[in-house]
Amino acid sequence: MNTTNAEYFTFNVDNSLFITGQTGSGKSYLVHALIDRLQSAQTPNEVRFVLFDLKQVEFAETDLNYLLEDVILDPEIGLSKLEDFAKLSAERLKTQTSKPQIFIYIEECDMAALDQKRFDDAVIQINKNAKKANIKLIYSTSRPAVTMVSSRLLLSFDLVLTGQLASSDDAEHLGVPYNQKIDQYSFLVSQYN
Repeated sequence: MNTTNAEYFTFNVDNSLFITGQTGSGKSYLVHALIDRLQSAQTPNEVRFVLFDLKQVEFAETDLNYLLEDVILDPEIGLSKLEDFAKLSAERLKTQTSKPQIFIYIEECDMAALDQKRFDDAVIQINKNAKKANIKLIYSTSRPAVTMVSSRLLLSFDLVLTGQLASSDDAEHLGVPYNQKIDQYSFLVSQYN
């Protein structure tokens, strides 16, 4: 396990990434930087964004031109949409469709709180198909408790970035050392797949 900073991941990100840390640890900064980078380097034919902003803080009013559909703000609608994208990931494998790249970002765990099994099943299927279906999925939350982030969900991610955590219980669940002194915009990196 090593430590890196958010700037590295604006240029190098695996197909599935779980980011956690307290509010202010740098999660949103990293995601915004990555989206800005992708949007400036590619056309809408090359990359499209699907944003689940369930706290309606990060992207509720966005001017992104590359959205595949409107920013998803409601957890119940979001859960159904996420299941649709899980099906789409499987269809893209069958039809060998890889363009445009679909970049899915999930802000916070409200859908998991609504129905953890449905949420986990959809995200795990997307993560399983991500590389061949040309999909990137990033899930970011400040609440990584076992009641919100199951172990089987966690294991489906290529990388887990852990910023400043609220408790040693969260660190234990994630399988990372509890480091109260990790710098803002820095993350411990765990590779699961």
